[in-house]
Order: sequence, then C-alpha cells, then structure tokens
Amino acid sequence: MPHLHPVALHFPHGLHVGAGGVNLEEASVDIPSDTLFSALVDIWSRTGGDADLWTRPFRNGEPPFLLTSAFPFAGDVRFYPAPVDLRLLIPPGQPEETVDKPLKRVRFLSEGLLRRVLSGQGLPEFLPGPDEPPGKLSDDQCAIRLQNGALCLLKEEVRRLPCRLRLNAQGRKRTLPLLYRQAVWRTERTPRVTVDRINSASNIFHAGRTRFAPGCGLWFGVQWRDPDTAVGDQSGLSYREGLEQSLAILGDEGIGGERNAGYGAFAPAWAWGAEFHLPDLQSGSIAWLLSRYLPAPAEIPQCLSDTRAAYKLVRVGGWARALQGADQRRKQIHLLTAGSLIKWPSSSPVGTVADLQPQYAESARDFPHPVWRSGLAMAVGLKDRKEAADG
Repeated sequence: MPHLHPVALHFPHGLHVGAGGVNLEEASVDIPSDTLFSALVDIWSRTGGDADLWTRPFRNGEPPFLLTSAFPFAGDVRFYPAPVDLRLLIPPGQPEETVDKPLKRVRFLSEGLLRRVLSGQGLPEFLPGPDEPPGKLSDDQCAIRLQNGALCLLKEEVRRLPCRLRLNAQGRKRTLPLLYRQAVWRTERTPRVTVDRINSASNIFHAGRTRFAPGCGLWFGVQWRDPDTAVGDQSGLSYREGLEQSLAILGDEGIGGERNAGYGAFAPAWAWGAEFHLPDLQSGSIAWLLSRYLPAPAEIPQCLSDTRAAYKLVRVGGWARALQGADQRRKQIHLLTAGSLIKWPSSSPVGTVADLQPQYAESARDFPHPVWRSGLAMAVGLKDRKEAADG
C-alpha cells in the first residue's frame, strides 16, 4: 500500500479547469481529485444509476477505490505535486538559503525525484537554464528542468520524454539545458462569443485553455481496495466496471468548464503502464498528499497540529448541475491541497465525503438531490531524514 493503477487522459482540444474564482481567463493544469470524483458521480446519475447507492460505501468509510488528483505526464514520465514545504527538496547538509528562485518555480516532480525525496534525500543540483551561466556539476549530479522550471526530472528519465521535447527540428538531441524552455503544456486565452437571445447582440469574452504538447496530458492513479464489489443497485456492475464505464462516458462529454466548445473531452488509457507501488504509510508518520483532503473533525488535531505538518487550503465552490431544473451554486468548503504534508492517523481511510447540496430559505428553490464531494485522502509515506540517515 499504496498500489496505484495509472490512467492517462489525452485532451485533443484542450482543457479548462478554473484556477482563480470566477475568472474564466485563468486555467489550471491539473484536475483535483474531488472534481474528478464528483464528475464520475454525476455521470453515473445521468446514465440511470443511483448516486446515493454508488457513494454509500465511500460515505461509510469503506471506499472500493481511492483517487489521486490528475497531474501532468510527458511521454512515459509521470509527475507529482511538489511539497508545500520546499525545504524537503534541499539536499541534506545544505543551508536553507538554497531555496532560491529556481527552487520556488518547482510545481511538479517526476516519479524518480519523488522517490528520492520520499527516501529522505533532497533534489540534486539544478542544471542551468539557457539564460543562466553553466554550472560546474556533471549532468548526473543535476535535476533537469522543463516548462521554465515548473517540472523537474532525473537525467535518466529524459529518454522517456516525447521526441518533440527531446529532439530539435533537425532530429538532433537537445542539450539538457535547452530542455528548460520546452513546454509540456501552454495556457492560452481563447476568444469566445455569446449571442443575446432577445436582440441577437453579440458579446466577446475570453476563456483560458490549457493545451498539451503531443504525447503529453494528465494522469491519475486508482488505488483499488475492493474493486469487485457490486454497486448497490440494479446495474449488475462491479465498481471496477462502473468506474471504467463512467470514465469513458465522461471522456466523451468532457470535464471542467467550456465543454460546449469542446474543452475537456479526453480519451482515457487504462492500459497506460502497469500498477506500481509507492512507499507505505504508517500511523504517526508524515504523509505527502496526492489528492485533496477534507479532514474529519476527529482527525484535525492529529493530522494538522504536528510541527512537521505543512499544508495549503483551497476554497471549493462553483455550480452544481441538477438532474432536473436549473444549475445552482453549491455550498463552499475548504480542502487541503495535493502536496500538503500531514501526520497520518491510525484509522483508514482518512478524510470524509461532504454533501454540498444548495439550501435556501425558500423551499421552492431547494436543490433536488445531494451533491457529493470527496475529501478522502490518497497519500504516500515520507521517510524522516534523520531516520534515513540512521538507516
């Protein structure tokens, strides 16, 4: 534990996931785990399933599976969220002043670097970018950067990147420093137009869109806990079959905003790599979140009060799509972001599922059904540096 089954998502027309409140011009590059879970529940409901029965084991503390958030990948290289506490990335023995501008740019780590940090080591020195003076270290002592420093990987992982990132227009290998400006994704503002229904007047606005380079996209991990359990309705499907079916339909409809323009449509690849294992979690150890997390009241003192804990909160709001009637604003909650560090409690699973169903004083405006948002935590164990040195 945890064993993860990786699933790749390719977005041929780009993706819009809100990053800054109601500002359509901002777009995020990842898909949070709670957004992915809610989209799957919505698909299940609109294809004739019972959302209450589908979500019941998750709400009762017996989830058939857990999801990570969806993070970038490039070729065969998977990336993970950088920790909130960037001091974890400093090699042991180096002063904290090394948390300089290059390190602060880091948003995602490759799996090779993730395993290195989880084992109690820090990142190797950075390979200079194209505008920086050459370093004195050899390539095998360096961490390679992509996307203007947002993505970091090991030198041996470069050969697993897509050809368009590794090779120039003449088909020659790019030098490692020149990889710095190679883009796995680009965020752009796309002009859109609305037409008034009464007077046919047009109004131009802009929406943010994230587009991925060929061979790149997002991936998420599924931790199967009881995949062959039958969904508690008349579908006759197991949770494994139900998840695969719902994800295929979600790919056709799209996820995120601006779906009527084709944004968010994707092709899921279930056969993208074999299941793999990440370091175990132990009670009382520090856990590195790979998903968003909504602590249960009893978990808050233990998870967040430890001196080693470091976390960020995000306010989650937005709109709920009704099966019947108009969409309405759902309740707001605060979740811990992926990359946060918490003290892992003894109970499992960790986190709760919240109902964000809109409620109003006027009963006529009541939303017709619950709106489930998963805050169940998916995390990996972080080895203490002192423990790693002693071991």
